[in-house]
Amino acid sequence: MLLPLAASASAPRKSQTYKKKTSKRVNYDQLDALCSISGLQNRKNPHTTEEAHQKFMKLYPKIFYREKTVLPGIPPTLSKRVLSSESVGGSKVDEMSHDIGIYVQKIKNPKKVWRESPEFKEKMNMLIGILRKIPILRSIKEHNTVYETMKLIPDIRAQLSEEELKELSMCTIKEYWAKGSTVVGNQGFYAILKGSARPQARCYKRMLGEDFDSLCVVMSTASQDTMFGFSGRTMLIRGSCFGTLETAPPKLPHILLSIITEENCEILKISSTDYLRIKEEIAKREQIAKEKLIHGCPYYRSWPVLYVFHLMSHLKWRQFPAGYVLLKGGEISTFVGFIKSGYCNVYRETEALVKLPLGKMVKQIRQVLVGQLHEQQSFGEVSILLQTPFTCRVVTATDVKLGIIDASAILGLDMVIQMLLLQTAEPTFDNIMQDEINFQYINKEKQKEWQRVKNKVVQDILFHNGIIPGLGKWTHEWSHPVKRGQKSTEQASLSCCLS
Repeated sequence: MLLPLAASASAPRKSQTYKKKTSKRVNYDQLDALCSISGLQNRKNPHTTEEAHQKFMKLYPKIFYREKTVLPGIPPTLSKRVLSSESVGGSKVDEMSHDIGIYVQKIKNPKKVWRESPEFKEKMNMLIGILRKIPILRSIKEHNTVYETMKLIPDIRAQLSEEELKELSMCTIKEYWAKGSTVVGNQGFYAILKGSARPQARCYKRMLGEDFDSLCVVMSTASQDTMFGFSGRTMLIRGSCFGTLETAPPKLPHILLSIITEENCEILKISSTDYLRIKEEIAKREQIAKEKLIHGCPYYRSWPVLYVFHLMSHLKWRQFPAGYVLLKGGEISTFVGFIKSGYCNVYRETEALVKLPLGKMVKQIRQVLVGQLHEQQSFGEVSILLQTPFTCRVVTATDVKLGIIDASAILGLDMVIQMLLLQTAEPTFDNIMQDEINFQYINKEKQKEWQRVKNKVVQDILFHNGIIPGLGKWTHEWSHPVKRGQKSTEQASLSCCLS
């Protein structure tokens, strides 16, 4: 048996000199072991022994390096965490990360500015510069900046509504206190914008909803050593708050709700007087808006003001997005709705024969638009008082703001008011007969079919005449009106083709 590497078993002559080229695919150690096998064919040995042949065939595959096979696919990549200015849940994340969970969490929990971050410090310094002006000299942009910055302070954002905060941002002032000053917070709610301070007592701030009597009890039960021991361990820094939004009673000790500044401090002040005044103004505006909304509805225009006030006390504001189902057909209404803004579509159900793609006809329930509910219209009164199912389906067509009175509040009204409601209110689109709904559905389906046929005919004509709208000379700017006495090229071609 002749082997291709048998000749390499004989040693080269001494007179031969050559340069050995190494290969990355050949294992030369195994090649030398293969050439040194005794019993292979050479000049001195005309035949290869069976033992040498078996050994050669066993070692021959080992002289080549086997490359690692890489299957096709996307190799997994590990995103390295890099410290950046953005954080999710308090942990730093990579700005180029491909983890979708990070971005979902950002959408659900918007970015928070932490009190220790440079961004928060920069915003506080900007707020200090704006508050140096008196409120009447600030521009609209500066008022908006004050409003947005005040929302970053947690204790202020937790107590005030958007409307209250918007109003208070226009009358907020700043105070400067030197190091070692005592600031008593019983006339307003304060937020430290720059510097630090220590409270004089354990109860240095009162949030809305807390009772002043509880603060006095805490003060009387706790000893002075305990109170001051706590204050020695507590430090109020930038963004911390103290004081109260409601005027404190005279009997409240001054040591409560007060602090001592550890350095020169810039402090934002929301006056208790301003807060109570704005709170009353907002309540008056809401009462006027509720009365105007109820009296503006057709069913309540002739109602006495006294009975309207009974309804106003139970009315609450709610906001609904477009496409939200307010009421379903066949169910008793759970509230009476007064539309303040936007409008709703009212649908009735009907059975119709629908042709499936394979030509089979089946019965399906279809929604038919029977009307709309616009601003200063109400619905749901008769369904609640008579406990009858609602015959229509009410869906918001746009973003809708509603004044809502719960069914329990309606049923808890005086019997005189309930009887007045039944006399003036009417069922919503309950007078439409089923034949009218079926006829309206048939007309709507005919219009859809006719529109589909027209579109198909026009598309076929354009295709056979080589007209492609939007390309070449058939490109037109439809936003500009056509001049009088002139026709666009596409309109002229369409008229010629259709004629």
